[in-house]
Amino acid sequence: MIQRTAGLAAIVLVGGIVQADPGVASNDTLMRQIETLQRQVDRLQAANEAEWLTEQRAEEIRGLVHDVLADADTRASLLQSGTTSGYDGGFFIGSGDGTFSLKVNGQLQLRYVYNQQDLSPTDDNRSGFEMRRTKLKFKGNAFGDWGYVINGAFDRSGGAFELEDFVISYDLGNGWKARGGQFKAPFMREELVSSSRQMLVDRSLVNEEFNQDRSQGIELSWSGDQMRYAVMYSDGLRSSNSPWSDEDTEWGGLTARAEFLASGDWSAFKGMNAFPGTEQSMMIGAAIHYEVEEYGTVSANEVQDLRFTADASLAFDGATIFAAFVYQTLDDDAMLDADRYGFVIQGGMFVSDDTELFARYEYGDYDSAGVEELSAITVGVSRYWNKHGLKWTTDLGFGVDEVDPVWASSGVGWRADAPSEDGQLVLRSQVQLTF
Repeated sequence: MIQRTAGLAAIVLVGGIVQADPGVASNDTLMRQIETLQRQVDRLQAANEAEWLTEQRAEEIRGLVHDVLADADTRASLLQSGTTSGYDGGFFIGSGDGTFSLKVNGQLQLRYVYNQQDLSPTDDNRSGFEMRRTKLKFKGNAFGDWGYVINGAFDRSGGAFELEDFVISYDLGNGWKARGGQFKAPFMREELVSSSRQMLVDRSLVNEEFNQDRSQGIELSWSGDQMRYAVMYSDGLRSSNSPWSDEDTEWGGLTARAEFLASGDWSAFKGMNAFPGTEQSMMIGAAIHYEVEEYGTVSANEVQDLRFTADASLAFDGATIFAAFVYQTLDDDAMLDADRYGFVIQGGMFVSDDTELFARYEYGDYDSAGVEELSAITVGVSRYWNKHGLKWTTDLGFGVDEVDPVWASSGVGWRADAPSEDGQLVLRSQVQLTF
């Protein structure tokens, strides 16, 4: 429209010039008037282009406003429904009133192992990679004070997915909690601490032999400022993923653990190490377990299994020390009467904000004819990028004595030695990522 107006103005102006004085107007006068007219037309065209740019910007702004309003509608809808979501130690979603929630976590461990031993029945030197742990964990609460955990792992050999933890819990208030399902009985602390929060690449051989692993049962616990207690009634140690009809124990197993916080804060003992900035803390723990094999089974004599463990943990600003002792007595009122024990001592110290040096010594006595005592040393280093969320750990283990088949565990990289052969070397290097 502005272009048409400019053209009409030019015609009228030229017409007016001619009509004003047709006989007197000279060529110079006409040229000046034409130049004036041209400048006016140029100004009108510039105004027209400015208006077009303004309309383009307005269209873009209208599109942006539309997108913002759509996003606001979505957020308003979520707020009205009370839904919250995001990441806080795991991906989560929950109702605004806290009645329902779901958090998703994962753990990935890529490990390389090199094992060297003398006179091996298979191969003196073995090495390779493995996906040591690939886990998914779902936890949260439902109907307010009720909680749940579903934790599964892909097997490192074959990749089959298997249930690890299944928990239904209830917060009774005043520090009391009850839970039932499948989880680790409250016995050895090294086993109770998550595999993602270990100081070394993996747990000790002593732990692998005596640990409780997972059981099916019910537990009552209480936690205060300086004391924690837990009592569990179960199908017996290492009874995971089994039906009620399995022949395991006679009337089940009973496990109890107590922990005393002598100083500091409980949070210092969520893992097996202490990062720089950790409050100086000390914790002492003890636990007992008892079970009897089920009567009327294939076994002629039902074995009574009594176990006891005690541990002490010291955490400092960037350093930690852990020591544990475990004892087991087996008695079947006939031939078997064995007293077995082992101990572990380990410590770590940060030499910088993100680098930790550590060492471990472990010893075990199986109290059985032909079974050699265990004695092994492991040293190593860890590099942390986001604490246990992203770390690289490398350690080297040395078998001071022969590693008997009883103590050997491929899960932690140790093989059974040939008789009278010691000096086994185990090099492990692992990258861990958790979310």
